[in-house]
Amino acid sequence: MPPATSFLTAAADLVWPADCAGCGRAGTVCCVPCGRALRAGAGSELPDGIPVRACATHDGPARQLLLAVKERGRAELRGRLAGALAPALDDLVPRGPLDLVPVPTRRASRRARGGDLVADLAARTAEVARRRGRDVGVARSLRVVRRVADQTELDAAGRRANLAGAFALAGPVPGRPCVVLDDVVTTTATAAEAVRALRAGGVRVIGVLCVTLA
Repeated sequence: MPPATSFLTAAADLVWPADCAGCGRAGTVCCVPCGRALRAGAGSELPDGIPVRACATHDGPARQLLLAVKERGRAELRGRLAGALAPALDDLVPRGPLDLVPVPTRRASRRARGGDLVADLAARTAEVARRRGRDVGVARSLRVVRRVADQTELDAAGRRANLAGAFALAGPVPGRPCVVLDDVVTTTATAAEAVRALRAGGVRVIGVLCVTLA
């Protein structure tokens, strides 16, 4: 290998590790089997009946891929997540124009992850959806209006109490149907609070979309 090529390859490996974030296989950031696992599909609904659609359940390679982006700085995988979210959106809402509303992220999380991951996924997913022929936009219509605790150690009841009344509209009310977007849905407390805040502002919410569903 020529010295210049060798140097560029080594430099790229430092920025984008050449191993699969889902299973550790060398030579690719996401191998074919893990890519398929990310598109396995999963569904549920909120207590009020709003449908929830995910790329996959929150286990196995799909969980590892998401954690690699969230916790290990594997930003090169964000496009892979968006590429899986766009067809999951089609499964959730097969047709018609809509806006994705990203769940607002706490300031501490934005600092730790170098920006707003959920908003970035919303923008990337909308772009992929438009390339697939859909009229999909992004409406950053929610903001955090009071302090909330880290939810890692909270149970379902604790998360609901922690988030009750935590979100509010942050700008113009979207005039077309909306889908709430989050990275992972576990107890549904965050998604339910986002839906509540949007509905309080007169927004029509037709579903919740996420990368993984616990």
